[in-house]
Amino acid sequence: MVTIESRIYKSTEPFFWSGSGDNQETGILMIHGFTGSPSEFRRIGYVLRDEGYTIQAVKLPGHGTSPEEMIRTGWTDWYGHVLESYDELAAKCKSVVVMGHSMGGLLALKLAVERRAAGVISLATPIFLTSRKSALAVLLQYFIKYVAKKPKQISTLLDESCAYTKTPIRCVVSLRKLLKQVKSLLPQVEVPIWIGQGSKDGVVHQESAAFLHKRISSQVKELRYYPESSHGMLLDQERELIYADITAFILSLNVAYYGVKETSTAN
Repeated sequence: MVTIESRIYKSTEPFFWSGSGDNQETGILMIHGFTGSPSEFRRIGYVLRDEGYTIQAVKLPGHGTSPEEMIRTGWTDWYGHVLESYDELAAKCKSVVVMGHSMGGLLALKLAVERRAAGVISLATPIFLTSRKSALAVLLQYFIKYVAKKPKQISTLLDESCAYTKTPIRCVVSLRKLLKQVKSLLPQVEVPIWIGQGSKDGVVHQESAAFLHKRISSQVKELRYYPESSHGMLLDQERELIYADITAFILSLNVAYYGVKETSTAN
């Protein structure tokens, strides 16, 4: 009798899956976004595990539990956990590709400066935000602790991210500090990078992706836009195309192709 695996698509728990075959020595470290959870990566995680890669999706401190727990954390806590997770995965694999969504992209870029990552996958990484309200957080943190998010009108796969329904203001201030620091570090990023951005992103301005592509020093860098994708691009309607593009990029990293002319494409 053949046993069919039951796959879980909605869970805030971190996960580690050992790889198999030719690709098992390549680890994929997945870093979720601000107020999100590892659940953002479960679908693409299964795709990449089926390709034989070793998968580790982290749960950042204060995330995947409650906003009340998150408010006691900041970017140094989040990044410290990412560093520890990278070192653990690097001890098991010959190479590690770092994939970050939104704030996770910022953490991945900082990590790429401080560790020998094989490559970076940047998904909806913020440099410019569509709303200027986050700038008010510096003052608001002294008056209110949380701000409620607008509820979704319909239930979609985007619900699988298990993101909080309210945001700790203090953590927004910390996020802005992280963004500022990573922005200054971009010229030091030299590893191959794949940058993906949804054109319907209501959180991160599209110019963020172009800014990243221009400022980083990587010889191998690829930029792709997805016209029908929102901020949660890994769970939106173009997800299968995005999975395929990411898989192709990771596969290309198995070939020593530093020095290849950089490319920029838009869908």
